[in-house]
Amino acid sequence: MTPHLLRNLSLLLVEDDQVLAGVMTRWVQWLGATLDTAGLGADALSMVAEKKYDVVLLDLTLPDMKGDAIYAGLVKICPDLASRVIILTGGAINGEAKAFLRSTHCPVVLKPFELENLARQIVTLNRAA
Repeated sequence: MTPHLLRNLSLLLVEDDQVLAGVMTRWVQWLGATLDTAGLGADALSMVAEKKYDVVLLDLTLPDMKGDAIYAGLVKICPDLASRVIILTGGAINGEAKAFLRSTHCPVVLKPFELENLARQIVTLNRAA
C-alpha cells in the first residue's frame, strides 16, 4: 500500500472499539489523511455539525445508538454524507439491519477487514461522490 494514498482526506470513524480506533488512526495518518474518532453516535453527530468530512466509517452497533439512527442524523446534518458513508460491521446483520443497508446503498465492509481493501473502498467512494 502506498503512503499518502488518502492524502488530504478528512475521515470520521464512528467506532466504540478503542483498539481498532487506535490502529485505524495510525494507519490513516500513514496514508496521508486525518481521522477523527467518535465512540458514541451522539459524539459523531456533534462532530459532523462542526466539521466537513470526506468519508465516514460507521460501525452499525454503538452503545448509545444504532447505525441507522446515526446515519439518519448524519444525513440530516449534512446531506452530502449520504453517499460518503462506509458501513463497518462484525457481520451480525439481522433483517432490520439488512433493510437499512439496502436502503442506503452504502458499501459494507465486514470485520475483520484488510486495511488495503478498506483504503480502496475509501478512495472509490470519495471519487464517486
